[in-house]
Amino acid sequence: KYSEDEVFTIEISEDKKYELLKHMVKKRLAPLFDPIPSTQIILRSSPNGIIFKPMIKISKDFTSTLDENGVHIYVDPPRN
Repeated sequence: KYSEDEVFTIEISEDKKYELLKHMVKKRLAPLFDPIPSTQIILRSSPNGIIFKPMIKISKDFTSTLDENGVHIYVDPPRN
């Protein structure tokens, strides 16, 4: 379960790929994510939702008009 304390904002253009977003998440969550390769960070549409593929543009999954709060993407650390 996610709490309000675990929410953070990253600004990225919708024409970028999830692979770049993974790098940005890793940097934002340093030092916690320092030992984790960005390729192992999991980005999802919801806590148990689909996993976004790294080489897909963000705009492919968010085609409708965005609301003022942007989009919400869930970040999972890699599983051991």
